[in-house]
Amino acid sequence: MPEPQEDLDQYPIAESGALIEQVPVIDVSAIIRNASAPEAREAIDKIAAACKEWGFFQVVNHGVSQQLIDETWRETAAFFHQPAAVKESIMRTRENPWGYYNNELTKNQRDKKEVFDYTTDGVDPIYDSENRWPVMDSPIRKTLSAYRDAVTRLGLSLLEAFCVGLGLPADYMRSDFEKDHTGFIRLNYYPVKDPLERLNVEHLPVADLGVHHHSDAGALTVLLQDDVGGLQVFKAGYWHNIPPVPGAFVINTGDMMQVWSNDIYQAAIHRVLAMEEKDRYSIPFFFNPSANTEVSPLPSVVSRDRPARYRSISWSEFRGKRTDGDYADYGPEVQIAQYRI
Repeated sequence: MPEPQEDLDQYPIAESGALIEQVPVIDVSAIIRNASAPEAREAIDKIAAACKEWGFFQVVNHGVSQQLIDETWRETAAFFHQPAAVKESIMRTRENPWGYYNNELTKNQRDKKEVFDYTTDGVDPIYDSENRWPVMDSPIRKTLSAYRDAVTRLGLSLLEAFCVGLGLPADYMRSDFEKDHTGFIRLNYYPVKDPLERLNVEHLPVADLGVHHHSDAGALTVLLQDDVGGLQVFKAGYWHNIPPVPGAFVINTGDMMQVWSNDIYQAAIHRVLAMEEKDRYSIPFFFNPSANTEVSPLPSVVSRDRPARYRSISWSEFRGKRTDGDYADYGPEVQIAQYRI
């Protein structure tokens, strides 16, 4: 194992062949039908093992139609190929995180990418803001809204699997998500050419990675990635490639799930390499709880031998601080380690 280094992004990349066997591709059709049924148990056990070992796995037979996925890819590419003036007309602000941005930070380091973020319809309860949609000659809002609803249904099914894997009823956490979750979707564009190249960039003149190392803030992430590759997960001193699998979603656990599970499930540290030869697209859905959720270890994972390792976390406060850190350098990024008991 390499000697410890301050910046995880400086650790080496592992040989990629072995990881394909270790990060499973799981058929979740039985979970989609009924996560409480006996026939879903095999898939749930695989998910629980992956969450403990890696915090990453991939799912197939997930119930999201290929036609909708194809339409979503088309709208994603069409948006990022709009003139800069169209994209910048819906530029996000510190007050409203919804819309377009090309100067995002991770760990206070600039990422080489462009993004478009959108959430549920109406005024969101954390930022008191609404989605902003680009003016385009295409059904972008209709398509992306349908995609959001489809991956939300998948997220709820996976949440049930996570609960069963922790010894809880499948619907134990549904009330924190079903009616008023604060999840959002991000369209990511990782161009070969830096979108801020040769401009007066406030945060670092060079963006050396697509996304610097981080863990996701919420419960779980449902990621659609194209065939270019570049996603990596950190484990045991090495970065490991997560290979694209046709027809699959990549799933990873987030910070709140690590807290809920009392460190049984790991919020994986991951990153995206900078594109050097071919542009890359990806579409993560960050499945987050309702704004008023207080997150603390669940009763099934707390005992005399394993006491609670975290104090309660206000999700709306945590999410707000993390979003500020993505937008600009407002000091150290909030982490769940700050809530450890």
